[in-house]
Order: sequence, then C-alpha cells, then structure tokens
Amino acid sequence: MAPSPAPYADETAGQLAFYDAFQAYLKPVNELLVAHTDGVVDGNLLEFKLAINDTPAVLFQAVKYLSKLRMSGREVPAHILLVDLNARRVRVYDSADYREAIHQTYATAASRSTEGFRVVAGHEVIDDYLVTGAARVLEVLSRDEYLPIDITQECVVPWAERFYREVPGSDKENLLAETGELRKPVHFERFITSYDGPDWSEFKRILDRLNDKLKKIELGAFYTPQPYVDKSYELVLEAIARVPHGNDYVIIDRCAGTGNLQRGLDAIPCPGCKGSLSGSPHSVLAHCIVNTFEKFEYLELLREFATRVRAVIPPTVAAGDDSGFGTLRNGDALSDRFVLGVPVRDAVGSPVVDDNGAQVRQPNSIQPYLDDDKCTVILFENPPYADVAGMEAQKVSGRQSFGWKDSWVRKQMDAEWGKSKSTNNRAIRELTNLFIWSGFRYYLRQPTDSYVVFSPTKYFKSQGLVKKVFVGGFLFNRRHFHARKDAGVSVVLWANVDDDARTAFPLTPFDISKTGEIFPGALHKDNPGPQDVVVHTTRALLSSLYDTRRLETDEPGIVCEPNGVETNRKTFSTAALWGPDIIGYLVADAAAFEQTDLRTVLTRVSLFSATNGFALRSDNFLTKLPLFVTGRMASEGRYWIRGVVNRTADNGDNFSSDRRFLKECLIFTALAHHNKVRSFAGTDGRKYRNELCFDEGTLASGELAKLVVDHPLSETEKALMSQWAAVQAEAKKVTVAQRFGERKPVYDQSIPWGAYQIAFELNTKHPVTSAKGKTTQVADSPDLNGALRTLSKMLAAYHAEVITPSLWSFGLVR
Repeated sequence: MAPSPAPYADETAGQLAFYDAFQAYLKPVNELLVAHTDGVVDGNLLEFKLAINDTPAVLFQAVKYLSKLRMSGREVPAHILLVDLNARRVRVYDSADYREAIHQTYATAASRSTEGFRVVAGHEVIDDYLVTGAARVLEVLSRDEYLPIDITQECVVPWAERFYREVPGSDKENLLAETGELRKPVHFERFITSYDGPDWSEFKRILDRLNDKLKKIELGAFYTPQPYVDKSYELVLEAIARVPHGNDYVIIDRCAGTGNLQRGLDAIPCPGCKGSLSGSPHSVLAHCIVNTFEKFEYLELLREFATRVRAVIPPTVAAGDDSGFGTLRNGDALSDRFVLGVPVRDAVGSPVVDDNGAQVRQPNSIQPYLDDDKCTVILFENPPYADVAGMEAQKVSGRQSFGWKDSWVRKQMDAEWGKSKSTNNRAIRELTNLFIWSGFRYYLRQPTDSYVVFSPTKYFKSQGLVKKVFVGGFLFNRRHFHARKDAGVSVVLWANVDDDARTAFPLTPFDISKTGEIFPGALHKDNPGPQDVVVHTTRALLSSLYDTRRLETDEPGIVCEPNGVETNRKTFSTAALWGPDIIGYLVADAAAFEQTDLRTVLTRVSLFSATNGFALRSDNFLTKLPLFVTGRMASEGRYWIRGVVNRTADNGDNFSSDRRFLKECLIFTALAHHNKVRSFAGTDGRKYRNELCFDEGTLASGELAKLVVDHPLSETEKALMSQWAAVQAEAKKVTVAQRFGERKPVYDQSIPWGAYQIAFELNTKHPVTSAKGKTTQVADSPDLNGALRTLSKMLAAYHAEVITPSLWSFGLVR
C-alpha cells in the first residue's frame, strides 16, 4: 500500500484515500457511512480529521456518534478510531472506557459543544497507517466486537422495532416477558445488557409504542401527550359539575393503556367530596375505573393505580384469561364478557343457567355503578383508532388477527344502528366508533351522564354517530400523538341528552411547541390558524355528483394504474369502459383529507382499483372538474383542515353556472401534476389522446378559448400559461442522448402532452453519489426540471389564493 500525497486538500479526499487503501478488506464505502458518521467498520467507529488539534474534543464527537447509534437501535462498536489524516496517525480507544458518556442523551450536533471532554484512559497509537502501520490497522478493523448497552426509555422503542423487524412473529410478550429479549437477550446478546429493573415502570409512558406493527394496527394505540391530557381535564371537571347534588360518580376509561389520562387526576381535589375511605378529602382519581386489553399495560395499571382507583379491570388474571396474543380476554371492552359479564361455569366446565335458561354471568366492577341510580357515569376515553380495511391490508404473515372487526359490540352496532338507511355504514369499520357507540349504548343511562372523548371529528361531523347535546370541546394536533402528519383530533364533552338539530360545533384549537408548551391556534409560522374552529356537519359526498350515465356508444375498454399507464393485471375491480365521448376517468369519493393521492385520481382510462369513480365525458367534463380541484385542496401544515374539514356536495352543483370558477378549475386541472391523463396507444388498438391539457388542439384548449371571451385571463393566469409554454419549450429539447448515449428526438409532436406525462417520461434523472455515500437523483435536463417545479409552485399558490376561497363559498368544503 503506497501512501497518498500529503497534505490532503480536504477531509473527504483523505477519508476516501483511507478506504481505498483498505478496500479489499472492507464493505463498499456507502455501506460504511451509517447514521451520518464517517464510517462504521464492524466493531469500529471511525472519525476522520485533516488534523487533530484537540484530541478530547474529537473523541467526544465520536462518543456522541456512539450515543446516537444506541438511541437509534444500532449496535455500538467496541472501538473508536480517530484518524489524523495529514499526520498519518490512528488513535484507538475502547468504547467501554466511555460507557457512561455513551449512555447520555445529547441535544447538540456531534461536532458542536465538544470542548472540555476528559480522556479517562490510555489508548493505542498507530503511526504511518498506510505503510508500516497498515497491518495493525487491518487487525483493528477486523475486530467484530461491540459494547453491550443498557436499554433505557430513551432508546427502547427503536430497539423494540428492530426486534420485531428482525425476528418474524415476535411481539411485546417476546420482548418484555421474564424470559423475553430484554430480560434475557438472545437475538441481541452481543449488543445489549439484560434489563434487571423490578418492573417496567421506567417505560410506563411508552409501553403503547412497544407493540409490534400488527398489534399497533389492531389495537390502534396512540399516546396522548401530557399538555393535551391536562387541557382535557377542564372538560372532565365540567362533566363532574353536571353530577346531581348527593350523587356519587365514576369516571370510566375502557381503553386506559398505562393510565396516561388518569395520572394527573390525582392532583385534582374532588369537587364536593367530603371524605374518602380514610375519612379525608380525596382526588378525582379515586372515582376512576380503568381497563386495558393489553397484558403489560394491565400490569402497569395494577402497579400504579390498584389502591388509588375504584377498580382496575380485569380484577383477576384467571387461567384461560390470557388470549395468547399478550392480551387479556376479560379486558376486551368490545366483548360480551366485558359488557354483560364473564360466563359462569360449574366444576366440570359446563355453563351455568338460571331458572329461565339464561346464561349466568359474573359482571365486572363497572356493573354495580351502572345499577345505582344515585351514581352518575362519566366516560373519559381516548379510544384506539383503526380501520378494518387498513388493518387487514397490513397483516403480518403467519400471524392471526385479534378479531375486533368480528367483535360482539360490532355485531350489536351493525344490527341496531348500522341497518338504518340514514347511517353511514363505513363508520362501523372503524374501531374508535365501536367504543363511542357502545359507550352511549351500554354505559350512559341518565341525562346527567357525560362522555369526554378524544377522536377525529367525523363520527359526529359526517357519520351521524352521536346526536347528543354538545357541551364544549377542543381541537388538538394529531402529530403530537406519535402520528406522522398534522391532523385534527377533537376532545368533546357530550351530555347524554338527545339533540338532532345541531349542525355547528365550535372547538378551540391548541398546538404544542417544541418546548412542550400548549398554546391556542397552531404551530405554523405562515398560518397560525383560527382562534376558533367551527365543525359543520356534512351529508353528501362528492360522488353524489358523478355522471353515472351509460350510453349506447359505450364499449368495453382498458384499465390503467394510478400513474395513468395501462395495467397488465389480469383482474381488477373497475368496469373497463370506452366511448367516443369519454376523455378521462375521475375518482373523487373521499370526504376527509386523508390519502388524497388514492382518493382523488384523474386518468385517461378506467382506474383498475377504483370502485367509486366515473367516466368523464366531453359534453359535461367542464362542470365535473371542480370535483378533482376540490380533492386537491392542500391541508398540509394546517391540522384544523385535515380531519376537521370535509369535501362535500351538500349544496349540489351550485357552482356549475359560474363560468369564471369553471375557467379557474380548468386551468388548474390542465396544468396540475396530479392530473395523470396521458396520451398513449392502448393494447386494444385504440389511440388515447390527452384532451385535458393545454397542448394544441385539445378539448381543454378549446374550452379555455371560449371561457376567456367573457372572463379574460388574470395576470396570475397569464403567468401560469407563460410558465406552461416554458415547460413545453424545454420538453421539446429533450433527447435520448441525455440518458442512453443516443441522439434521437423524444418529444412526439403528434400527441398532446400534459405536465404529468412530461415529468414522468421526459424529466428523467440519474443517481449521483457523494464522497460520503449519499445518493442524490440529479435531473438530466435541469432546465426542464426547474420549469416543472416552478409551474407546480405557481399552481399551488393559484389554488390557495384564487380557487380555495370559492370552494368555501360554494360549500364544496366545510
């Protein structure tokens, strides 16, 4: 190995020279550069510097990287190599000497605030690492050794997720049991120490996050952030204020998890309570009854609340009570054994029946309070959220379903509520709604009973699940509930009094800052949102405005993928339709702003997976495009929109005679990247043209020419059309040479091109890998790529500033 010329011009050059020198013995460089480090080679962390002027500072930087590896669920190398490039020197440290520092959590970047770190032990120095010291460097790099780290609440979630990912079929039971992975490591034997805590109290606030993927989907568990919990206590106190004088009351949570909602109630004195069992005033917590379906959460509830609440359900963990999924059958709030009582059996296991032949049941601890007319019931819950379709689509191979979709409560809800012609049967598919419906059906008996419930607003906004007296409520940002996107989650206080007339529900929105402080409005620098959000009920979906005609000229056709390309699938759910007047296929069936790209789709031919779309025809397409435009209204960063506002056709097609609005919707659709209409030759021998773009001779171009006679283009619209012309000009310059080394024209001027087809077929990219292994996709035609991105930005602003106000005024969103 020959030394590289010195000195190196920059750190990257020296780093690559080091790896090149030992490349025959190492993995590819891009596999070594993990977690933004300079490199991890088996049991060694490498940190490169042109010159090391402050050894403790550089060592501390490396220690921070090791802490980051620990926190992200990665094994921690047993050795640290500090490479002084221009001095050709490697310093080797044992990670174990810095174990305590590695187990700290650092808020600053690894390269910042590194001064003052103390080197606590000696270390090996290897000089001339490319020549005389090369053999020793190879010996060090070949050591596959790791520092077993302690599992703490800061890192347990990523390690748990890695365990579920790498050990097929594993769940929380395999992770947390006395013989589980954390107590007695097997899979991570070389990487973690045995957890020796007396219980799991250290993890009590994050036990819900330790579930494997299937259980998270089925149980719908998501954590309620403390600032929102504290705010919701205002509604709980309002519910307590509704308790008649002289009544006892209980606060029931059938899905308490580890008691996150209840924990703070211990600090709130019970209004009106004169004494407890000990004869002294007691807190609101003493009125609670808590339950959970999950075994480890139940054990945590017992540990923390058993002597401080009215009851923890199930009261016993009897033989056969464990379901085998790490869940407890007696804690299944959707089962008949929870609602009606556990069936009683005799000594030989036969059911015990009463004189009337009815099954004898032993009710749980809630029932005595339900039977007491002098006891007021308050439900205080954050029900789990899951959808049957979403859950079933994500089952893990070899694992059974928990079965809540076939639960006793769901069957009762379907029989009693779901058969009504006025109800939305889709609501029965959602786990949250099973809790809400059963709460009112089986637990709230008197007008002074109350329900304080966390949930997306659709259960009362569009699904008609609750028609009760609205006392008050707040709107919270779902992102803080371990969710990935901003969305609205309501917490509402309902009185158990019927109210069919109300259609508007004012909620006060609150967000949480990075420092954990709650404040009104939203954490959004450009738009803090309204101080009050009024949730309006909606009835009609946009799909009620579909064109459902079938004409004599219609024939069987072909179907496409969501990207507009003809599919080669053999089976599909859509009726493939062709007609001389059909110019597209539109799906705009969703009320909420969830999964927009799946629920608002525009293609040239029928979409293979769509069960709720329609053929767009040349004689009325102009009045149907507003459905597409409504579906593309942006909601990102505004949580009071997502999960709160619906797309709706409650006002019918009151917009169809407004030619200015139709012009605006046509411009947006014809230029939108999300318009997936393409020009192509189908396998059925037909030529499919894109008539919904502003290329020469298209229907869209013809309609625009008519519309601008009475409603000329605004300056903003002129700018959009000018930018579209710039996109077309750059598209016509694209050649295959940019990709394949040939020089043939790519742009086919015989067919109309829309923005999406240009972006998909002509705006090609190639990968470029940096010295640190980061791969970036770089445009083959930067001018075309830039023109398309500019058009997209301009069009988004056009929708927000010009079109969106009209959507509100026409009632297409509310």
